[in-house]
Amino acid sequence: MPGPANNSARLFARADRFSRQGKRKEAIKAYRAVLALPELKEGGDLARELAHWGLAELLILERDTAEAESHLLAAIGLNPNEANYYQQLGSLCSYMDRFEDAIAQLKKSLDLRPAHPQTMHLLGWAVFMSGDHKSGRQILEQAAALDECDAGILNDLAVCLVEMRLYGEALKHLDRALELDPHNQLLESYRQMVMDKKASP
Repeated sequence: MPGPANNSARLFARADRFSRQGKRKEAIKAYRAVLALPELKEGGDLARELAHWGLAELLILERDTAEAESHLLAAIGLNPNEANYYQQLGSLCSYMDRFEDAIAQLKKSLDLRPAHPQTMHLLGWAVFMSGDHKSGRQILEQAAALDECDAGILNDLAVCLVEMRLYGEALKHLDRALELDPHNQLLESYRQMVMDKKASP
């Protein structure tokens, strides 16, 4: 009979295999089976943490935001020092238009992992979407300075600047974004729209 460690290892391997094959529902079932293992009820914190994290990522892809959030919170409860969990939770809250919650979680992530470009990007966008355009712009500019080759940061910074009617500055960032991602038709279309706005009286 397989031992406790073998049980969880087998289920994790199954979840990983199904995830790689794009069979998300089967992978979710395997992670749920990990959490249901009796031997993990007392102890087994690492296995439960990883199962909650795996479930959260898959449930986000399945657009099951409420359950994904609950599993991220469970993972944080088991390991409150993992910056990535707070980043993912902040991103999820932002997706659900809960920008104040997103800001709080992303700041926790940055406390653990300062000056992380992607987290700064997410924070800047959440602050901007919360209505504080000036602070959102400043944070997005910091993110762009930390990673000068991320077209996504430059695009979101341009969106912020367009909202502030700073079309010339927005175009500078869009030009740089297109240098990095020259075949991005959405970027090109957005740049044309900004040029039209700048040219209109």
